[in-house]
Amino acid sequence: MADTKRDDPDAPSIAREEESHGHSHSHEMRVISSVVARADHGGERHDFPRVGTPQDKGPCDDDDSGAAPHWNDLTNHDRVVAPRDPDREGDFGVAPASAPITRQGLPSFAQSEFYTIVRRQRRERGEDNLKMKVSHSRVPQLNAEWEFSGWGSMRYLDISPEDHKDAETRLNAPREVLRHLSAMSVSGNDVSGSVFYALPVVFAAAGVYSPLCLLTASLLLLFFRPLLLELAATVRINGSNYVYLLQFSGKMLALVGAAATLLDAVATSTVSAATASAYLSAEFHSMPISTTLLTVLFLVALGVVALAGIRESASATAAVFIFHMIAMAALAVACIVHWATKDPHSTILKQNWALRPGSVGETASALFYGVCVAFLGVTGFECTPSYIEVIRPKDYPSILRNLIAVSAILNTIISFLLCALLPMSTIIDGTNVLSALGRLSGGNWLRILVLVDAVSVLLGGIMTGTVTTIQLLDRMANDHILPHWFSLRLPVTGSQHIATLFSSGLALLLYVGSGMSLSTVSYVFSIAFLFQILLFAVSSLLLKLKRPRLSRPPHAGMLTLLMAFIVVIATWVGNVVIAPIALGVFSASFVVVLASLLVISAQPTILRLVLFFYSASPLSRWAITRGWQRHLVSWYKSRRAARICVWIKDDDIHVMLRALLSVQKNVPDARTVIFVHAYRSIDAVPSELHPNARLLDEAFPTITVDLAFASGNFGPALVEATSRTLDVPRSRMCVISLGRNHPWELSEYGGLRVIM
Repeated sequence: MADTKRDDPDAPSIAREEESHGHSHSHEMRVISSVVARADHGGERHDFPRVGTPQDKGPCDDDDSGAAPHWNDLTNHDRVVAPRDPDREGDFGVAPASAPITRQGLPSFAQSEFYTIVRRQRRERGEDNLKMKVSHSRVPQLNAEWEFSGWGSMRYLDISPEDHKDAETRLNAPREVLRHLSAMSVSGNDVSGSVFYALPVVFAAAGVYSPLCLLTASLLLLFFRPLLLELAATVRINGSNYVYLLQFSGKMLALVGAAATLLDAVATSTVSAATASAYLSAEFHSMPISTTLLTVLFLVALGVVALAGIRESASATAAVFIFHMIAMAALAVACIVHWATKDPHSTILKQNWALRPGSVGETASALFYGVCVAFLGVTGFECTPSYIEVIRPKDYPSILRNLIAVSAILNTIISFLLCALLPMSTIIDGTNVLSALGRLSGGNWLRILVLVDAVSVLLGGIMTGTVTTIQLLDRMANDHILPHWFSLRLPVTGSQHIATLFSSGLALLLYVGSGMSLSTVSYVFSIAFLFQILLFAVSSLLLKLKRPRLSRPPHAGMLTLLMAFIVVIATWVGNVVIAPIALGVFSASFVVVLASLLVISAQPTILRLVLFFYSASPLSRWAITRGWQRHLVSWYKSRRAARICVWIKDDDIHVMLRALLSVQKNVPDARTVIFVHAYRSIDAVPSELHPNARLLDEAFPTITVDLAFASGNFGPALVEATSRTLDVPRSRMCVISLGRNHPWELSEYGGLRVIM
């Protein structure tokens, strides 16, 4: 065979084509085609000697047989040799072996393609053309054929002007938004309803200083308001800390944020339902229904109400919020009148003041622990970012400001009136202190009004937790962290019925898991709230450090961020010191939620480990279990079939590599990565995009690296049109980065993720 190839009549023509100074690119391609034809003649590839094969190495050498040999490493038998010309030596001719490196010029196009062909034909490839080695190596390689994802491809997308118009129409379609009062009431009921369960706890810690502690806790939220405004201006997407940490960090921290948000929202619903039940049980001792059963009924009933849709639910919460404000105003007026007429000399207030701590240390301790516990009076503030998409951008700053104002004014006034009209022992030991205050100041009618208000506003708190949970589950389902059926909607109301039922089920599970104890659930609630606002500070810090180009006004200063960290860490430590059991209960609940999310999101990784241990165990050899591998591999492939798009501007291979590593780390179910480049004219396409994509495709055997080109300017419309063309949801698309002067906000891309 070798003699036949040397006597081939085409060989002189090859030499003559290479000898010519002015040979063209087409000539070189004909040379390569001739070489390829001769290399594949008769279906044999062994005519080309293998340079540097493992047989030529010593036993301790590394196996780099897959590396391309240098042109000067090939023998004359392997080369397409042009006649030696001293004037051209080091150019297209072959430099002598003794020539210095500086005299050995770069190979021509034909020569470069030739040794690429040699390298590819030297590679030991299976019948399926897999990107795998059969020899042992210390470098990463495929362990089994089922891990191979396939070879990548390149294509130009056919996106017509009509496709652009359709995409713009879909993006500009009217969205459901809430009015100012409705949007505020969703979180406002939880914030304002805290007077029914936070005041006795605060008085037990701070005594007569409770009004000051409650006011201080409300004002400390002013350090967090700029952080929430900056985060919302940068990423206006539902999901709270889950979305922020996903955009600014990675999947692991995002799941931590999701677990914290989910636990806080579920605890909000559970505490509100249990407190409403306790209020009714304390007022009506002969109720035929137990407190536990009443709590379950409240959770189920509010879940049914949430099925009506967020707009209708928000209308109901707005009505409850208005009623609550009227009831609290009536209570305050009645208390002031009673104080002025029945106790003009403030006898009770003086008696309570006499019970204050005597020393400076005791006073400082009472104030510190009082402020720590008083943060229970501002819970609900952290739920607002979870439904940010249905809040008008111009309303969000005023909603946060009004929530702080409601908390500061209501808690301070009501707690001060308690000090003025009720003895300290009654306040601390009483269950329904506001009901007792209403009966004292206005009679039985005011007591009943306060009781009805307490139940209604606490049920509104259940709705706050339910809405927060639903929006988070919907966002995670759209991001393919959770199964897609969490985002399914009822055809009539448009509510996410499965997410709603799941939210109610989680609240019931938390209540049962805590032994149906209100105090235990309250411990989880207090620590979960503080952990949630701590993650807001962490998200803001990551935004400044890792995504500085994304930040949009308003900007939160570093001093504000530092003060937020100090406040939340100090209050967290204070709550743990007061009730050490709170940290234990929260940690156990948090670990269970986080572990569940990790298992759901890491199914491909878990299945790969199962396959590994199965292959290494006797199960793979026993006749009765030998067929399990086929089913496991099928299951693995079904769980790892996602396609991810990465929008890329330039052809820098290190940027492409970092993007690919980021996808591999954060999206374990990704089997195909499509680099998409938007171009205005074909001449502006970076020249190295295709070669670099091919190189990365070979470097990552378990991922198929495709390359696609979309004609147009990068923007929400092109992303939406490309999403429809490639059948890849926008939540499965990434972009390297968005500049400060980018004309569109990140939220306008509908879930597009920034990875650098």
